[in-house]
Amino acid sequence: MEEALLVAGAGTMGAGIALVAARAGFSVGLIDPDPVARERARARIGDAAVTLLDRIPEQSGATIAIEAVPERMELKIATLRALEAALGPDALLATNTSALSVTELAAQLSAPERFAGLHFFNPPEKMQLVEIVYGEVTSDDALAAAQAFVERLGKTSVLASDTPGFIVNRVARPFYLQAMRAFERGIASIEELDALARAIGFRMGPFELMDAIGLDVNLATSESVYERLGAARLEPRPIQREMVAQGRLGRKSGAGFYDYASGNPERLDLRVAAEDDAEPLSGETIVVVGFAALADEFAARLAERFVTVSRVENDELLDELDPAATIVIDVGDGRTDRSAMLAKLGARLGPEVVIFADAYVTDLRAAAGSIRHPQRLVGFGVVGALDMQHAVEIVDSETASDDALALAQELFDALGKGAVLVEDLPGLFLGRVVGSIVNEAVIAVSEGVAEAAEIDVAMRLGVNYPEGPIAWGREIGGARVAQILRRLADEEDEAFAPHRALWVLDVEGEDEG
Repeated sequence: MEEALLVAGAGTMGAGIALVAARAGFSVGLIDPDPVARERARARIGDAAVTLLDRIPEQSGATIAIEAVPERMELKIATLRALEAALGPDALLATNTSALSVTELAAQLSAPERFAGLHFFNPPEKMQLVEIVYGEVTSDDALAAAQAFVERLGKTSVLASDTPGFIVNRVARPFYLQAMRAFERGIASIEELDALARAIGFRMGPFELMDAIGLDVNLATSESVYERLGAARLEPRPIQREMVAQGRLGRKSGAGFYDYASGNPERLDLRVAAEDDAEPLSGETIVVVGFAALADEFAARLAERFVTVSRVENDELLDELDPAATIVIDVGDGRTDRSAMLAKLGARLGPEVVIFADAYVTDLRAAAGSIRHPQRLVGFGVVGALDMQHAVEIVDSETASDDALALAQELFDALGKGAVLVEDLPGLFLGRVVGSIVNEAVIAVSEGVAEAAEIDVAMRLGVNYPEGPIAWGREIGGARVAQILRRLADEEDEAFAPHRALWVLDVEGEDEG
């Protein structure tokens, strides 16, 4: 038997939902009082079996109704009440809101138990994810009906509690907010920051993505989440408010963080052509000091490209360090500040030996103050597995010499990794952004927003993250993320402090291994 669906609102989301449902075999009625909106929807829907209506019918045999009208509480309430009056007692009533409270909307209805959120992502025809949001009184039957509906559409659902931003819009906030903070602090240019984000698997950098979404839309979401949660770490940035006030809204206005007046701006590409068949390089004697997964990976990759590579796996075995070393890469355990150990290395090594240090967890300024010949100390940033990113951050510190920086770029280039010179600030860019995303996901789990697995699915399918943030946190290491954020909080704002549950990521990782 053919099921019927009513969709109220023929805008971008409503028309998209109607099209998806029609393709899945539903009899669809798409409602909008605006003839212009109906005409645009008809052009988008094409030959799909959708009936366009100018008003909500007084009675309907629809088994599901979804409102997709603009995000104004009074408009949504009026629309939902009219839909409720038209439906039979067993029909599911849903909202596509991305910002308003499902529980508050439900309180305005006669049968709030059959009401839920069905948050589709734009464009619904292409995006696989639907967040199913339950209010305080949403029934199990309503949730089961919502899940069955999403499954019939051929999409993936995740279950989220009725909290600000639900899953995706909540956990995604640091991607934008920390990126803007990094730019405001002068870590690197917008083009370089976007390129670094793409280098670790994001399809778009944060600035080009805000331009694509619309700075006004992105700001409105940030403001909604911040106002309802009141968390200082999620406070919108002044630069975005100023740009919106100036009408610089991104692609749709012709200018945002980028200028589109003359077409699409050229992307900065950090990829370095791989030379898989190249002969190993001589001329450098490299020692990797460290006892974590990243140290293992560095040693293995360097051995593929350089003739002379050795490994010191224990700080107590520094006497085994090759006396002919020209480069020493100190990775440590990936989560502990190495300033003291770098001072010991500096005392053992001649002034011509360049020392690389993990700048995410080590305070380079403190290390430079205690090491002999600080001009040869270079900080680098590899946020997770070396093989999972095609570019790295190299710290353009006040003390590092031009020759040392050039050598660092040459070494990573030999490994097939591009490089961006960044300012010496805690977390650099990728550390603060990825670390904050992982932290927000952990906070969301602890607050009961959703299960960890649901959050990972939501972020991969809803915003195309290269990995789910919980899984990503396990790979990076909870203690490493915590150290990055601890340094960020100490220097910039305690609001960015690591959540106490981050350590669980390391425990879970051990259990799974």
